[in-house]
Amino acid sequence: MRKKIFLILAVLTITFTRSPIKSENDWVNEKLNSMTLKEKIAQMIVTYSNGYTADSKEEKRLKNLVQNLKVGGIIFFKGISQEEAKLINKLQGLSETPLLISQDFERGTGMRLTDGSLFPNNMALGATRDPELAYKMGLLIAKECRAIGVHQNYAPVMDVNNNPNNPIINVRSFGEDPNLVSEMGIKMIKGLQDGGVIATAKHFPGHGDTDIDSHSDLPIINHSRERLEKVELLPFKNAIESGVKSVMIAHLSIPTLENRANLPSSLSDKIVNDLLINKLGFQGLIVTDALNMAGVTKYYSTKEIAVLCVSAGIDLILMPKDEETAINAIYNAVQSGKIQEEQINISVRKILEAKKWLGLEENKFTDVSKLNLYINSEEEKNLSQGIADKSITLVKNENNIIPITNNYKDKKCLVVSLNNGKERENSDFFFEEFFYYRTEHFKDFYILDLVGDLESVEYIVNRSADYDIILIPIYAKVKIKTGTVGIPQTQIDLINQLVSKNKTVVVISFGNPYLLKGFEGINSYICAYGDSETSVSAALKAVFGKINISGKLPVTISENYPFGTGITINK
Repeated sequence: MRKKIFLILAVLTITFTRSPIKSENDWVNEKLNSMTLKEKIAQMIVTYSNGYTADSKEEKRLKNLVQNLKVGGIIFFKGISQEEAKLINKLQGLSETPLLISQDFERGTGMRLTDGSLFPNNMALGATRDPELAYKMGLLIAKECRAIGVHQNYAPVMDVNNNPNNPIINVRSFGEDPNLVSEMGIKMIKGLQDGGVIATAKHFPGHGDTDIDSHSDLPIINHSRERLEKVELLPFKNAIESGVKSVMIAHLSIPTLENRANLPSSLSDKIVNDLLINKLGFQGLIVTDALNMAGVTKYYSTKEIAVLCVSAGIDLILMPKDEETAINAIYNAVQSGKIQEEQINISVRKILEAKKWLGLEENKFTDVSKLNLYINSEEEKNLSQGIADKSITLVKNENNIIPITNNYKDKKCLVVSLNNGKERENSDFFFEEFFYYRTEHFKDFYILDLVGDLESVEYIVNRSADYDIILIPIYAKVKIKTGTVGIPQTQIDLINQLVSKNKTVVVISFGNPYLLKGFEGINSYICAYGDSETSVSAALKAVFGKINISGKLPVTISENYPFGTGITINK
């Protein structure tokens, strides 16, 4: 009897084993096989949205691209989380194939969304020397992304910022050391991808040693292959080995890797196919930097760019100037034999597999009612403040001026706020925070809020005669198409003249850490690496002795202040 039961069970096991089991790739194969050539090409196109109002031209444009052209993805730039999530759901409902939604959230959703979280810049993370903070930051950003309906974050920046004159990377980099950049970047990648979001290492092969913004022109990097492998390429190599799912290609001219003049790395088969795919073994999604940037449009038309992208091995064609023109150009190139259809299939399969990994074939919508649980949560605010507090770097401190405690109780303070004229909103937050400390630490104070070129440096120097300490917060930010992260010469002259009058001068850099090179005679210099509210708060807490100061420079400012400089002070 027992023998008979065993035989029956064996037969049942064999029967179940032989019955059809749906393969994980079935959805990918079915989708790929059901598409026309133009539909497959459209999957490679990532259009953009700058926010919209109902029944606007923008909404009609997006609907047409999703319903009729059947583009595969959208990058969003600005908005409010609720409105963006609703729009994403609406567009997902119009799309036959789930859309891949992406966004630039390098330091939090607050970069693009008015109600999102905002963390300190990557260079602040580098100053903490704590990779676990990078992991936690990536994980929390990922949770917000998925709540909104965003699947791919164009972060982290893996560029090694070893050029003090770099106008576009600067504090967006973790630092000048390839190993520090690797360590921090890999942890952020893991955090993002553990949170179910595709991380994107950028800007391959490395945008750190440039003094030109690729939004404005095509930068040229004249380094040897050996140097590139030791410095620029190392963080990308390490990110690939750690499992990053996407890499973004920069618009850079690198003669060592690509000898064709004015051919950006984003369009180069030698850099994408030969180096990234074949030599470094990257099998994930390859996306261009935005294709409306002058670094690529200066030398090539929309049609040429589209065809060169596919020929190079690009999977995601980001923000072509005209989506339909790009699709038609690639279609015609396949029809003429210039591009093999198999190349299209390879890219589209990778895109569909990414959408499968994200679970979009099962559910491409997000629950807008639960957004408030994730957007700018208390956990994120606390982490942001923790990173900021640990990042503050005291680079110079003559006569132990910092921290300012009761030793200036009978003294007068002049605050001279300097701004390079780009964005001013967080200088107001500094004043609010400063007022909190003023009566406890100073007999009297006065504030000068100065922007851009100064008309009368002499007036300000004369005004300073009545004050014992000069506190100078400087806001020098990365901003596209400005060509600098510095401050006007008149502002540098003002600081040096204050020093020449033997004034006690304390400078806080809320951004570019290299500024000290212009006025090394000051008494004290503090780096906060950005002007998020948490960074502003942390800097003032450090000045007035409310927190430990432990940050270390992630870059070299000068021979006097090399990588790793940082005076440690307990609160």
